[in-house]
Amino acid sequence: MIFVALTVTRETIEDIRGPFVGDNAAWSIAIIAVLLVLAVLAYLFWPATKPKVTPAPLPREVARLRLSEVRAASESASPYDTAVGLSAIVRAFVEQQYGLKSVSRTTQEFLVELASTNCLDPVQKTSLQRFLSVADQIKFAHAHPPEEGSNLVEQATNLIEQAP
Repeated sequence: MIFVALTVTRETIEDIRGPFVGDNAAWSIAIIAVLLVLAVLAYLFWPATKPKVTPAPLPREVARLRLSEVRAASESASPYDTAVGLSAIVRAFVEQQYGLKSVSRTTQEFLVELASTNCLDPVQKTSLQRFLSVADQIKFAHAHPPEEGSNLVEQATNLIEQAP
């Protein structure tokens, strides 16, 4: 066996071949194209963790939520606390819904501006004026609510629900 191995001539030994047989440029372009396609597919189908944008709640929804809180607390709260809370809710609703500055103004200033707008019909304007006057009497004069003012929660709810 040793003798057979020594008889191998130089012509039978071949040189080392390169890693690619054929045109290297064509293979390089093909590999780059496949990688590019894989990158595009990964981009399209990879689950993206985008932050979910929640829309801002509508003024009516905010007012309803705050009304339910005041309604739950109104049984144990004083008429003063209830009137302050309800007045703030209705004023904030009107300001957010119609763009009328009501929170930072007195009731009279607000009612003068409200009279010059068309955002509420005359019946709703009158109802809002009565509600705010009763709430102001309770807030500032510490008066006990009159018969029609004892249902301030219901009046506030009606104002918010019936507003256009």
